[in-house]
Amino acid sequence: MVLKCSIYGCNHRKDREKDLQYYRLPAVITNQGAEWEKLTADRRREWLARINQDFSTKNLTNVRICSTHFISGKKADLHDRLNPDWAPSIGLRGAQILAVPEETPSVSRYNRIKNRTQRRLYSEEIRGDEIDSVIEDFDDVNVNSKFVSTGVQTDITFSFINGMECEINSLRSELESIKKQQTVLFNEEFFVEDDDKVKQLTGINTYAVLMVVFEYLANFLPCSESLSKFEIFIMTLMRLRLNLSSMFIAYLFQVSPSTVSRLFSSTIDAMYERLHPSIYWPARETLEKTMPMQFRKHFGRKSFTRGQNQLSAADIETTRKLANVRIHVERVIGLVRQKYTFLNGVIPIRFLMQKDENDVSTIDKIALICCALINFNDSIVA
Repeated sequence: MVLKCSIYGCNHRKDREKDLQYYRLPAVITNQGAEWEKLTADRRREWLARINQDFSTKNLTNVRICSTHFISGKKADLHDRLNPDWAPSIGLRGAQILAVPEETPSVSRYNRIKNRTQRRLYSEEIRGDEIDSVIEDFDDVNVNSKFVSTGVQTDITFSFINGMECEINSLRSELESIKKQQTVLFNEEFFVEDDDKVKQLTGINTYAVLMVVFEYLANFLPCSESLSKFEIFIMTLMRLRLNLSSMFIAYLFQVSPSTVSRLFSSTIDAMYERLHPSIYWPARETLEKTMPMQFRKHFGRKSFTRGQNQLSAADIETTRKLANVRIHVERVIGLVRQKYTFLNGVIPIRFLMQKDENDVSTIDKIALICCALINFNDSIVA
């Protein structure tokens, strides 16, 4: 893109007048403190007021001002606010660009004051009355010299307001453009027809199963002004699946850490109430009917525990058949911790201490929820 001077009536182009400088419209610096922000904002408004054009339909980042519109041929330093070249002043609004002598009266006076002040500061002999005189000298500098265009010589209040309105309209257009480009993450469309994404982020194998579980829980999930119920559901699953911190989740979903903590706890309570009935010890008849083939092959209809509460150490070590099927049991138990890594990490103490009216702690609820979610996937034992 060829850079052109944006001053009305100026035809200078960078590819043609290569000896000139082309300055961007000053940007507002917001990360260096309030003083920098105010100073840069004032300078930007001053430039817009002097240019005095309607930029509402243009991108302000493309605005350029060539060096011929400054008395000294270049813009002044940001903190040198009293310098006549703190903003463009020559040839504005289509006025004829005048030939500027090497040193105009205003520039000459400014340089004399600047040099005198520097000598006083260097010698460290400035007294209070001298500082006052220096300030008075600077106040007397006539920025609007005879080389300033007619646009600057008119009512500065009107020009200043016009420049502010121009900047506001441009920023409003940029904001609307950003809003249109913003993508909502982790909604239903984000997971549609992408089972691998569902599996990696939530631990549930397919999108279809994910939506069945969500619809079963939706009416009981907490509400939030910041996130939809589906996003709250996904946020909870992602924390269980990936063991993400509250701070990282907050950045990811663009909410506060306190919101993440509150919604996570409320969602765990809701999921536990809806899912805990699915975790129970079936009757013997049910066990016999649903026994995996590997177990039925070795044990048939025999009771695994032989009427005891648990198998003895001798049975575990000496029974070969039991050793073969024990591998599958260990795989299932290990799968829960592998699938939902939250159970492998450091558990916050509050999850161990907080208990509901039934004396069930938060970590017990989380463990049950993870087991229930595992049951929604295909069995790993044939």
